[in-house]
Amino acid sequence: MRDSKKQERQEKILLEALRLFTEKGYFNTSVSDIQAALNLSVGTLYNYFKNKEAIAITLFSNIENCLYEALCEIERKHLDTAGRCKAIVHHLFDTTERAPASMQYLFYTKHREFMAVEKSVFASLPFLKMKEMVIQGQQRGEIRDIDADVALVALFAGPMRMISLRIDNILERPLPTYLDESWECAWRSVKAV
Repeated sequence: MRDSKKQERQEKILLEALRLFTEKGYFNTSVSDIQAALNLSVGTLYNYFKNKEAIAITLFSNIENCLYEALCEIERKHLDTAGRCKAIVHHLFDTTERAPASMQYLFYTKHREFMAVEKSVFASLPFLKMKEMVIQGQQRGEIRDIDADVALVALFAGPMRMISLRIDNILERPLPTYLDESWECAWRSVKAV
């Protein structure tokens, strides 16, 4: 019971930090802001996290791990590269609708400015998994023989831009309504003839 309460409080801290980081920005959010929003003492917050950077790193790691697990599941469910990559775009679009702050934090926060130990999100496990799927698609002749990074960008940069447009409230419709058009454009750019 005690562990579940501790985990629940830690989750509340992370969710509040995520909200504040995406609304105010990392540098404009203090530990005191997080603690005050949750009505916790500073000492209680420090029982869970050493500092604000530890909160930021934990958030990044949790979001990254969830995305990586989703990609592994997509890889198991879909055998062909087109099916896998379309499922990835669908997952990213759906996650943006359900958890826009998580997607904003993952893709659009400049993590290296305040998390010196973290590499770019584009060198993280989920993106390496996506690149691996692209390379497998090339090896099977489903994706034409171009640089794997160029193929990766061709497949996913457009959909990621759609995500940023949605987060910025430029797109009025939910992202899944754009899935087929967005995917068709992306896939046509790389599919083998």
